[in-house]
Amino acid sequence: MKIYTRILLIAGLMVSMANVSKAQLDFDSFLEAGLTDANKLLEAYMAPAFQGIGYGVNAGWYNTARPHKTLGFDLNISVNAAIVPSSAEFFTFRNSDYTNVQLSNGTSAQLPTLFGPNLGADDLPELRFLDNNGDETIRISAPTGLGLEEELPTNAVPSPMIQLGVGLIKGTDLKIRYTPDISLGDEDEGSVKLFGIGVMHDIKQYLPVVKKLPFDLSMFVGYTNLKTSIAVDSDLNQFAEFETKGTVVQALISKKIALLTVYGGLGYAKSKTTFGLKGVYTTENSSYTDPIDLAYENGGLKANVGLRVRLLFLNIFGEYSFQEYKTATVGIGFSFREGTSNTNIPIVPGI
Repeated sequence: MKIYTRILLIAGLMVSMANVSKAQLDFDSFLEAGLTDANKLLEAYMAPAFQGIGYGVNAGWYNTARPHKTLGFDLNISVNAAIVPSSAEFFTFRNSDYTNVQLSNGTSAQLPTLFGPNLGADDLPELRFLDNNGDETIRISAPTGLGLEEELPTNAVPSPMIQLGVGLIKGTDLKIRYTPDISLGDEDEGSVKLFGIGVMHDIKQYLPVVKKLPFDLSMFVGYTNLKTSIAVDSDLNQFAEFETKGTVVQALISKKIALLTVYGGLGYAKSKTTFGLKGVYTTENSSYTDPIDLAYENGGLKANVGLRVRLLFLNIFGEYSFQEYKTATVGIGFSFREGTSNTNIPIVPGI
């Protein structure tokens, strides 16, 4: 029962199957160690993937601080890449942290995470799996990483987004992220769906002195929910499920200079990702129901800077977010600003 290809598809969220196939994760062996140790080991091993997705879903919401005119709208497609820090490419395995999994040599070692280097068996420590009596049941090499840094410009977790923005009254934009329930391959292979909602509101209109200055100033709040289900074995009703919820609140500022718009934001972002293995799983010695249940949370200050180039109705933009997992965003979209502005800020037609 080698299910690592499906689990890593979830974790990478659009990482190619060629890269996924590098990970040598034999899940049967981990369950032999019991639920507590299996969950603890997988939690450390998969942390960069799920943490990265959490940071990624909170990026790429805007490319200007100026709201649309009423009923103006834009449609953007972007990819957020949460860059895995070097400190997250390995985790420290200590014998004292586990009951039924031990190093064959030594008491601690640095092991690759999922987004760590792709090492050969000779470069990986051996892990001994013990039964409740302390007798060794199996011995394997520690799991290796994907080694993405060997093929890609950076070691990152991608999060693609499709987003619609609509101008409402009084300098307010409503932003919607939506992907319907899409099947992954055959109907019983799994599905992915996404929903997000954000509101950007011009606050410069309420500041008598500031509103005369030549820049735009807004507040933004956004929420994203991403759900994925992947079949481990649909005939046995075994599925892996993962869900990410992200929230961001920021003050935004932007300045248009000819065809260019420079923008930035400062605020707070948080996310929570849960991952579970659902169904009944049987090893040589035991049978487990819903054996894996992991949760990852992050939160903190989020600052970003970006640049947008506008060519008629076409926008090309990119930004960089400063947080624990630095996040780069690139995107393209179309923007149509129609109707009349209800704010006190003069808005240049077509911007």
